[in-house]
Amino acid sequence: MNKATERALERFPVHEGASKEWIEKHLKGVCAEYIEGYHQAEKDLELTLEDVEIILNAFLDFWAENLEQGKTKRFTDKDWCQEVLKRFKERKEKWI
Repeated sequence: MNKATERALERFPVHEGASKEWIEKHLKGVCAEYIEGYHQAEKDLELTLEDVEIILNAFLDFWAENLEQGKTKRFTDKDWCQEVLKRFKERKEKWI
């Protein structure tokens, strides 16, 4: 059972003791639109090669800015990740 199906059954549970055939009909009926929406959301949120390029460039820009100032060691991994994520979101919004 895939994640979309599991989530659909959490949202629209079947009664205890339901037959396999009944569950299959339930998934194709009541749960079908939910499952379709779940799959579409996964596609919409999937990272693309362009996204990876934006992330890489955001990291390299941040690194270069701080290397020039001798500040690269003062940041924790979390600081780096937060700054790259912030820059990614800003740049991604500009593309949309």
